[in-house]
Amino acid sequence: MWMWFGTYGLSAVSVAVEHCLAGKKAKSKYIDKPITEHSLLNDSEMTEEEIQKQRELFVAKLKIKQSNYELSHPKKEEVPHEN
Repeated sequence: MWMWFGTYGLSAVSVAVEHCLAGKKAKSKYIDKPITEHSLLNDSEMTEEEIQKQRELFVAKLKIKQSNYELSHPKKEEVPHEN
């Protein structure tokens, strides 16, 4: 359900907002194909180069998420105990 809304809902909202703000100059269009045709899960149609680019993009996104988490959750520095 979230994937459906994420695709169709986001498309609908972004098109509506742009058309309200830009009027006749708006260039965005609502999704013209069903989700199943947009899916990247069907790797048989993708070339090896496209698959590798998707992998690299996935890893880059994970690294960005990790960096953002580390910035927003700094580690507490341990103070050495004196004996």
